[in-house]
Amino acid sequence: MGEPHETQLRRPRRQPAVPAEFGLDPVLWAAWLYYEEGLKQDDIAEKLGVSRASVFNLLQRARDEGVVNIKIDPSRMERVSLARDIEAATGIDECFIIPDEGADEPLHDRIGRFGARLLEQRLTGEDVLGVAWGRTVMSLSKALTPLHLPGASIAQVTGSSIATYDFSPELCTSNIAIRVGGRCINLHAPGIVSSAKMKQLLMEEPIIEQHFKLLRTCTRTLFGVTHVGSETLLKDSGFMSEPILAEYQRRGAIGFVSGYFFDSQGNPVLTEIDARHIVMPLEDFLKVPERICIGGGMEKVEAISGMLKGGYANILVTDAATAGAVLKSC
Repeated sequence: MGEPHETQLRRPRRQPAVPAEFGLDPVLWAAWLYYEEGLKQDDIAEKLGVSRASVFNLLQRARDEGVVNIKIDPSRMERVSLARDIEAATGIDECFIIPDEGADEPLHDRIGRFGARLLEQRLTGEDVLGVAWGRTVMSLSKALTPLHLPGASIAQVTGSSIATYDFSPELCTSNIAIRVGGRCINLHAPGIVSSAKMKQLLMEEPIIEQHFKLLRTCTRTLFGVTHVGSETLLKDSGFMSEPILAEYQRRGAIGFVSGYFFDSQGNPVLTEIDARHIVMPLEDFLKVPERICIGGGMEKVEAISGMLKGGYANILVTDAATAGAVLKSC
């Protein structure tokens, strides 16, 4: 008898047995059995007639393709003792702390992702959300699970920069609006204009006047925090020049949030730039019921501490190492 032909040696790949009501989709079927029915991977393998490794791959595809979204309940993150200590020491309403151990990715992405889970849980179709800008805010916008909140208004709280960069105020605002299915309301004005007179004239324009009227109805604001040091996003983004930053530093500024500079005790630091800065007025900003700051990193400890002393945020999302250092500085 001759040697068997190569095609005779190949065994046909066994296709998973999938009910018709699941559209013959093995990824969906495996995800249902694992996450909804609570079956173990070995049991699913037997049910589908495939190997356990195949089940693992199907479940991984379910996560990658968005068939399932695995989320941590944000309310549980507030219960850790360090978060409670931060709340007691600073007087803020809520603190959420992510662990230092995690995926090998930038901290602003990790904080932004948790911030997205928090926003998904809280945002409603009745909200007016004021949005600032920054890398962490942009990371949050990209991590949001698509929602359907057509009644929500997502509004830009500070004017735009002449520079083009991937975490601009208008881009952060529009990204969040798209993800939550809400109205995007950008502020059609520069962040800093040439003179106080020019700011006054712009603020009297009906479209700008209406925008700031809307901002006074904000139910929530979302913003990052920046340390005013030798290298900051303010300079990198083109929003502030080096001489302008140097003047703020000379006057004691150590941090910046949502358009406002402040010192180590949280007191506002002003220069002539503020008369030319188009941004939600501080008195209006501080009246917003929920002011959510997302940010972390040891280089921001002093800025976060000053920000909390000044009452700029009443909700903080940060990492454990930063939170511990902030607590020591209180």
